[in-house]
Amino acid sequence: MKRIGAGVFGLGLAALVAFVAWPEPPRPATPVPQLLLAEGLGFQARLVAPQPRLTALPAQVTGRVAADSSGEGYRHEWPGFHASARFAGTGITLRFDDAVNRWRVILDGEAVELSRPGRQDLRIEGLAPGPHEVRAEKISESWEPALFGGFFLYGSAAALPPPEPVPRLIEFIGDSDTLGFANTAERRDCSEEEVYAATDTSRSFGPQVAAALDADYRMVARSGIGLLRNYGGADPERTMERLYPLALPGDAEATALPQRQADIVVIALGSNVFGSALAPGERWSDPSQLRRDFAPALADFAAARMQENPGAQIVLLAFGEYGPELVEAHRSASDLLTARGIANRLVVLGDPKRNACLWHPSAADHAMIARTLIQALTAPDSGGSG
Repeated sequence: MKRIGAGVFGLGLAALVAFVAWPEPPRPATPVPQLLLAEGLGFQARLVAPQPRLTALPAQVTGRVAADSSGEGYRHEWPGFHASARFAGTGITLRFDDAVNRWRVILDGEAVELSRPGRQDLRIEGLAPGPHEVRAEKISESWEPALFGGFFLYGSAAALPPPEPVPRLIEFIGDSDTLGFANTAERRDCSEEEVYAATDTSRSFGPQVAAALDADYRMVARSGIGLLRNYGGADPERTMERLYPLALPGDAEATALPQRQADIVVIALGSNVFGSALAPGERWSDPSQLRRDFAPALADFAAARMQENPGAQIVLLAFGEYGPELVEAHRSASDLLTARGIANRLVVLGDPKRNACLWHPSAADHAMIARTLIQALTAPDSGGSG
């Protein structure tokens, strides 16, 4: 008996030592450098004051944007904005007026990252002569409008036609889970600056799905937002029902530039509706009332997106871990759409581990969500309801 007891004690001690010695997951690296260059980069890059008399380069732009009053560039606020251009020469300039966001600039497959560049130009030079393709993608979440001024030629560089649009476009409508809030973090306790450092929309599930299906992506998403109510009942006048039509959530008067119709629309707007307790003063007294109102509201919202994007596949994405009220509301909305003759796909997710900042989906979770959506969208009956 003593030998068994000693063995159990030894195992317990070993487990305690292992627990104490187990390293904590790393924190997101802060502060984020204003300009981050990889080692061995095949060109030089630096931030400079805006340069006069440069020639604007035509670009292929994806995302909700508005024209700037200067007539130059794109005002943006929704996440996932990206633009591409092509040119021949040894250098290119990108213009920013942005004290809010992080950017990744990819040139011939090599990347430079910027953080809150302010009113500056990114000058890239030292390229080999010949044709080049450049892409700028916003990877952070905006809480106010900012300006991407566009691509500019200088020196002897010459414009080439912008890249052709890829065959299909998928629009992802959702909240922080959709835009990739802190998705590269490996821990749940994070500061605001660590959340900023860890968010990378380009690595969220939407862009992964788009890449797998030879499609482009457009994001209309915002942290804390829901369809009928926001998280905790906050900002009841700024739900997705109210903000979706706006080119810029922070400027209701801004006029949206024309945008391409979507071929697939993925709607994930239930998590903040059902993921927090009802607050005093809200118009619902219990979750069952909320479920009854949510289903027809989601069906109406999806039907409106179908009118704007005729022939698009409609996908209702439900984060099932938020409980049966959310799942049943999505099932009812799917049935209502089917009764109207609107084909749709209901995708109910399993439980993501949510190991990223503030219990958000991690990189592994986003990969799982992407796999689930890809499987649903490529299934033989993916145009039907389910």
